[in-house]
Amino acid sequence: MDAYLSRESYQALEALNLLASRSNPTGLLIGHKRGHRYIVERVLPTPGSTFISPKRFFDLDRVLEGRIIGFFACQINTPQTKRILAPFAYGKLFLEVNRDAKTQIKVKPFVVDYDEKFFLTPIKLKK
Repeated sequence: MDAYLSRESYQALEALNLLASRSNPTGLLIGHKRGHRYIVERVLPTPGSTFISPKRFFDLDRVLEGRIIGFFACQINTPQTKRILAPFAYGKLFLEVNRDAKTQIKVKPFVVDYDEKFFLTPIKLKK
């Protein structure tokens, strides 16, 4: 299993991460899944620095015609991550976006998985 980021998606994550000095942007990943590959076509930031509620997720997914394939967070912290370790996020992609010393971004992809409890399983990234 792996994830592919379009050029536009990567640029958007890079820009949001640069803005993360005062907040920790989070949002949705829009795209589709083909076989064992998540294809991220664009990112949709969500207001504030916490993930959306399950109800809001389902409302947005309906509006976006079922194209939400996951979530992202810049400068992640543990309380944020726990909000997506839930049934509504099972099988979805999660991208952790951090900045290195040179302000380059580092993207770590995971899938929300379950085995008696929810957890993140690392996968490969293609761009």
